[in-house]
Amino acid sequence: MRNEKEVIENVLKIAEEDEAVRAVIRTNLLPKRKYDYYNFCFVVNEIVKYDGDVFESCFGERILLYRGDRNYPELFPGNTKAHLMVFRDGITIAINVMEKDAFLEKYQGEQDHENVWIGDTYQKLLDKDELLPEIERLEEKQVWFAQTPSDAEFQETCNEFWWVVKSFVEYALRKEIPSAMFYLNVAVRDLLNKMIRWYLFLQAGQPVNMGILDSNMEKLLDVKLFALYKKTYPTAEYASIREAFDAVVELWSAISTDVAAHCGYMYDKDTEKNMLDFISNLR
Repeated sequence: MRNEKEVIENVLKIAEEDEAVRAVIRTNLLPKRKYDYYNFCFVVNEIVKYDGDVFESCFGERILLYRGDRNYPELFPGNTKAHLMVFRDGITIAINVMEKDAFLEKYQGEQDHENVWIGDTYQKLLDKDELLPEIERLEEKQVWFAQTPSDAEFQETCNEFWWVVKSFVEYALRKEIPSAMFYLNVAVRDLLNKMIRWYLFLQAGQPVNMGILDSNMEKLLDVKLFALYKKTYPTAEYASIREAFDAVVELWSAISTDVAAHCGYMYDKDTEKNMLDFISNLR
């Protein structure tokens, strides 16, 4: 397997030989990463060129090319071309190709967000024309969460939670596993994680480092609460799905009540009881 020095030298050699590439920035520098994964941004003056497979034979024996910009164009603004590549020797290289203005807009305009999977660390490696400012950001900021909900936001989040929980149960009762699992692990879990983030921030009284995709939750959440959280992941058996529902409701009720108390809001126990009665009647 190639080491870091070899990978960077290879990338810079390709960039230096390509007249369209004017600058190279390494991104997503995560010292804790255990796998050989390298992210780069190529700033170019001829973006259309990179719509094709220009890196096919540049970096070794490739076993996968995934074009994220084609599947999710909304995540790659400014006509960005995303070449995500896996190589047989165990190396992964991701190259986002964009024009200067698109890169600067991304670099200067990023906002903190509680659930971002694209790292925001940067280190300039090459600048042929000295067209970029000094760029070095080696510590991530996106994973820090520090947000207190307004009363209206809290109440609407609770109402949305009960709506998607009801939908999840309906799919499960109709024995539509794919839809039930989607609602549980996307719609319901997004709201559950949102409430947990509020809970952890309010408990700590200071910003909390949630990690990318809330990966630090196990470190931050009380042992008993995290044990309950793990029970919200079911197998594809209906008895297991029922147990996951019970865990979701128990955890939601506990943390939502605590968030409301911290903020001086009311957690609507009547709505909780009425919705549980409604769901019980569905069964």
